[in-house]
Amino acid sequence: MAKRMTEPRVFLPFKVGDFNCLAISDGAHAYRLEDFFANVAIEELEGSLPPGELNNQVFVSPLTCLYIDDGRHNILVDAGAGPKVSPTAGRLVQNLAAAGISPGDVDTVIITHGHADHVGGLLDMGGRPILPRARYYLWQAELDFWHSDQAYRHAPAAWVQLARRQFFVLNNQLVAIDEETEIHPGVRALAAFGHTPGHMAVSITSGEERLLHVSDAALSPLHLLHPEWNARYDVSPEQTIVTKRLLFDQAAAENTLIFGHHFPPFPALGRVTKEGSGWRWQPWAENRS
Repeated sequence: MAKRMTEPRVFLPFKVGDFNCLAISDGAHAYRLEDFFANVAIEELEGSLPPGELNNQVFVSPLTCLYIDDGRHNILVDAGAGPKVSPTAGRLVQNLAAAGISPGDVDTVIITHGHADHVGGLLDMGGRPILPRARYYLWQAELDFWHSDQAYRHAPAAWVQLARRQFFVLNNQLVAIDEETEIHPGVRALAAFGHTPGHMAVSITSGEERLLHVSDAALSPLHLLHPEWNARYDVSPEQTIVTKRLLFDQAAAENTLIFGHHFPPFPALGRVTKEGSGWRWQPWAENRS
């Protein structure tokens, strides 16, 4: 008898204390190896990745967004790439719908940073907000960066123009913060600078449980095992390493549940343990306690 094929999961519910959360897939995107691993020799990568992981010098990364229902607010952390950025992404709205959530339900969007694979899904193909009721929170330094000439030195011109367009359209709904703060009770914006000048991590706490959304403080479990490895998109590689140590040393010491936008496998949840000068990623499926 032939094996029955099962559809890949596109959303997964889980709880953080009393908060109802969802991991929502936006699809995936193929990145050039030299962009994801800018200072690593191909031979070293081939020795670190499973056989067949490298295909035509590209690295396929999942894009996973986080949804939080705290009982009063419906919160989305990042909006994925959207179909304009990647033909294999842009699945966020349909996968939210599969989980029973409509765009009008979302009242808060936390933008961890302005890279296209995090903000491309904020507008539809006609340039209208996909989440029309939401207020959008981001770091003031991040907003300033994408409107500066510096942005063109650290990101493709198309990404700079896209970020500026998204923020222009959403201007009246944007809330720029300039210090660590609670956006809603239990949902706190953390400074995690380095990947971009206003890169944000998000701490979600309810009761005795905590989830740390690290966004792009690390793009791959290999960036944890090798903290000195950096991506071309890291505006300040040195600061990125400092941020990794602050976030992941504490997460390892406290056994904190982590959510990483690019971390495989879906649902991008796991924990880290200290290993050498870095940390080893342990996917949530292996750590349900």
